[in-house]
Amino acid sequence: MLYPSCPKCEGVMAEGYLLEESYHGAPSTVKYVDGPPKVSKWIGLRVDKKQAIPVATYRCLDCGYLESYARKQPG
Repeated sequence: MLYPSCPKCEGVMAEGYLLEESYHGAPSTVKYVDGPPKVSKWIGLRVDKKQAIPVATYRCLDCGYLESYARKQPG
């Protein structure tokens, strides 16, 4: 797999993810959803889980710059 080079210093980027913790402390990864957030009176945000796209984040091993990409899973 080819990793992007850092746009700031042209260093090597390593793939990772941003960790998010839910209300109960369960770890999960960040996901991208198109459009503005739709607030729900009972559960925080209304999200169609089929529309949520996993986010891959790359970190420059030299300067620490982070760059994220939303990518749909194949299939």
